Amino acid sequence: MELGAFPCLSWSNSESSSNQTLNQFLKIRPSKRWLMLGSHAALCDNQLWTAWHCSVRRFFRKTSLARTIDAEFIRFIAGTHHISEAFQRAGVSDTDVKGWIIYLPEIQENNSLDNGMSPSVEYKDNFETTAIGILESLKLTPSYSSLELNLENADKLGMDINDLDFDNLEDALIGFVLSSEFHT
Repeated sequence: MELGAFPCLSWSNSESSSNQTLNQFLKIRPSKRWLMLGSHAALCDNQLWTAWHCSVRRFFRKTSLARTIDAEFIRFIAGTHHISEAFQRAGVSDTDVKGWIIYLPEIQENNSLDNGMSPSVEYKDNFETTAIGILESLKLTPSYSSLELNLENADKLGMDINDLDFDNLEDALIGFVLSSEFHT
């Protein structure tokens, strides 16, 4: 099922430390469905939707390893079952001057594991307005960068890129996300 663009927006920062920004973000975000990733961590829509599916399925089954949906999502992005390692691999570091703000859509009502999990479409109405409002209150600038497949960034996530052909990167990245399911 093609879900289209994942609700994410790139940002840049020139004023304060990323740790201060992240701490402030955690205080003002509307819910735990809003999170920030390092600029290297979000590479393509299919990667993000795969991590979303894995996260919501784990929460639906009550088998998540993380206590919150945002941490579970970051765990899948980082391809690990270790929460602290996931934040080191995919989170915003203190030296980052850019990154991503992400929204994890709610699932549609009446979803079940048998019928598949689909995101509720309401997020599309307010995502960008809410994301820009959050960024402005953090004194961050929306940069509107596009997601971009990049071997070096995949390596930063902890993915083995030796002998990986760039043409296979998206498929390998999805496999990397899914590998978190099998290592738990």
